[in-house]
Amino acid sequence: MLHAHIRTPHDAFHFIAEVNPYNLQTLHQHVRQSLREEGQLQISVQIDSTDQSAFARYTARWLPQLIAAGTAVEVDVSPPAVEAAESPLVIALPR
Repeated sequence: MLHAHIRTPHDAFHFIAEVNPYNLQTLHQHVRQSLREEGQLQISVQIDSTDQSAFARYTARWLPQLIAAGTAVEVDVSPPAVEAAESPLVIALPR
């Protein structure tokens, strides 16, 4: 899962989606449009650790170019979530 926050001097846009080629291409299109309209922007992206390699693969063509062009990009990787089955919740009920 990814949560991207695109900030310009006048606006902000949140993009929440699964990490897959279509969604990352859509994110790229939003970034390109924001650059055309505003000229400068900042991007913050948070991804799950399980999606890190897919995110890198699907953004390899455009994200490094964006950074090289001077756009501020921050990518945070969240640690894996603990599954409910791995950490059972025990509630003591009164008798």
